[in-house]
Amino acid sequence: MNKIRDHYFSHDANASRDEKILKMREQFGVRGYGLFWEIIEYLFSSGGKAELNYKMVSLAIGEDVRTVKPFLIACIDVFQLFESDGQTFWSNRLLSDIDRIVKTSLRNSRAARVRHDKDKNKDNHVIELSNHPITITECACTANAERSDCERTAIDKIDKKEEIDICSNKDAEKGKAAKTTKQPMRFCKPTIEEIREYCIERNNTIDAQHFMDHYEANGWVVGKTAMKDWKASVRNWERNAIRTPAITKASYDPYKGLRIRNEC
Repeated sequence: MNKIRDHYFSHDANASRDEKILKMREQFGVRGYGLFWEIIEYLFSSGGKAELNYKMVSLAIGEDVRTVKPFLIACIDVFQLFESDGQTFWSNRLLSDIDRIVKTSLRNSRAARVRHDKDKNKDNHVIELSNHPITITECACTANAERSDCERTAIDKIDKKEEIDICSNKDAEKGKAAKTTKQPMRFCKPTIEEIREYCIERNNTIDAQHFMDHYEANGWVVGKTAMKDWKASVRNWERNAIRTPAITKASYDPYKGLRIRNEC
């Protein structure tokens, strides 16, 4: 599928009163209506179709899998808001919108190429006119004219030498700048084994599969920035786990009051 340049899709003003939507809302309420559009946005960002993986979908939209799974099953089997082949799921209406967006993008791209070709032809025509030879009538050469030509030739040679020196200095500066510029490191997505081995090496309690699923779902970004170092993200998860320890409930002792009275 061609790249989708638009970052939005049509949302009918009366979508909440669609017959299928009303049946879904009767069971899941306004909460279900919000979940439906969260899943539509996830499908749009995935190109129209997505893997029917309830855990992956729940991570992508930031909802509990225990909420997402029964809702998505009902939307496919009962309300028929989504279609599925058992491996993937999609929305026919959304696929139609994406097809329209792609066709519009291709049409605009072809129009831009036509305009570019026209401008290029105009530029070539101007260059041809500027390169047209000009005929100069020869005149008798005198001693003064020959002297003037020699002077002009000497001046031209000096100017040309200065231009060569300036260009050489610019090229040298560009080469020095290119050497000092460091190429950015390219991010390589880790395997589950690499994550698990690093967590064992760090002796932390991070679930490697949970870490992998989380960043697979959001496209390996941290906030709104592409990830640069996955090991640094593991260490951040490790620090966050230390800052927020699990809260344990105090065990109930029915004889605590009696022991206190006996001790007194």
